[in-house]
Amino acid sequence: MTNLVPIPVPDAVSAFKARFIAAYVQAAVREQADTVREAVSHRGLDVEAQADREGALAAAARTNKTLAPSRQSLVVRGAA
Repeated sequence: MTNLVPIPVPDAVSAFKARFIAAYVQAAVREQADTVREAVSHRGLDVEAQADREGALAAAARTNKTLAPSRQSLVVRGAA
């Protein structure tokens, strides 16, 4: 199996594709990106950081439920 190298997508192409995606899916994608970023930033050992991380993972799971029916490739793995 070959290693795939990710190719950056220009902003104009992303904007063009976004015009054809429903507004609620766009909102869910934005929320999902924020929650995943938050979950990664709260990987501390203290209890409060762990609670914040669990909350972010729960929010990511909610957005997964919104995104799964429209496009399976948008679902984040590991967010229950």
